[in-house]
Amino acid sequence: MLQQIKPDIYQFNIPLRNNPLRSLNAYIIKGEESLMIDSGFDTDENMDIVLAALKELKIAPESLRLFLTHLHSDHTGLASRLEDIGVQVYMGRVDAAILEESLLEESPYWKELEVDALMQGLEEDQLRISDHPGYVYRPKLMPSIRLTDDGDEFRAGAYRFIVKEFPGHTPGLQALYEPEHGFLFSGDHILETITPNITYWGENFGDALGKYLVNLKKVKEMPLTQVFSSHRQLPIDHLQRIEEIEEHHAHRLGEAIDILTKNGRSTVRDVTRRLHWDIRARDWNDFPKSQKWFAAGEAHAHLVHLTKLGKVKQSKEDGVLWYEIV
Repeated sequence: MLQQIKPDIYQFNIPLRNNPLRSLNAYIIKGEESLMIDSGFDTDENMDIVLAALKELKIAPESLRLFLTHLHSDHTGLASRLEDIGVQVYMGRVDAAILEESLLEESPYWKELEVDALMQGLEEDQLRISDHPGYVYRPKLMPSIRLTDDGDEFRAGAYRFIVKEFPGHTPGLQALYEPEHGFLFSGDHILETITPNITYWGENFGDALGKYLVNLKKVKEMPLTQVFSSHRQLPIDHLQRIEEIEEHHAHRLGEAIDILTKNGRSTVRDVTRRLHWDIRARDWNDFPKSQKWFAAGEAHAHLVHLTKLGKVKQSKEDGVLWYEIV
């Protein structure tokens, strides 16, 4: 499973069971102080795979640094387990703060998500936090994270990586850029065959989709030779892929406008269940509950962006948000 893809850079796949993402592309850059990027779910299977990779590369945990690109459980799940065996854990301060609030079911993060679900009109779907993949596979303990900021540097082997912060997919997603070779370890900022989920992160974060699109343009301006992404195959032409992602969101925004034009004043749920989703489900009622969380969050992010553009107006009634064409 371990494949050398560049000098001293290794990739291996970590399975994500019962998840449409299928697997995580994890990376290790071998050096005197090695660097691993993201970890997989908090499962025994995932831990065994990581330990096997370290053994094959003859890397002692005490000489390994783990960089977490963002807070999602498929990237952070093993952080506390790896810290327990001597690995140093690094993560951006924005997502680290949110992660710390998401360890317990009664924590502020999950309580706010429940409030958001009611605000989105999802009460009749009876979603529970225990159905959310991010809760099921999260780290069970908070690791002692060494916080990173935009511009911080890591050295591993012959490489010098610069931390680049690209909010959108999460409020504080960070990527690693190697300027001499033009490498970008993008996390979920850019994916080749699937589109990164852009969700609603609350009023404090604001227009998640707008911020994501701005940060996609920033990558366009970087002199890159290869993007190393976190899921499925690696981008073949990152500039073309960025254009495809931009077109996807433009189409999704158009879909939302068409739905509001046809159906009038609607809740987030009303819009969500009428959007086209690439999922094996006959209709909204057939959607897995775990995926309803993500679908509604993405639809909500697009409605917020349309509101910022002045094309849609938002109102609130009895705790539920409503959207309509201006």
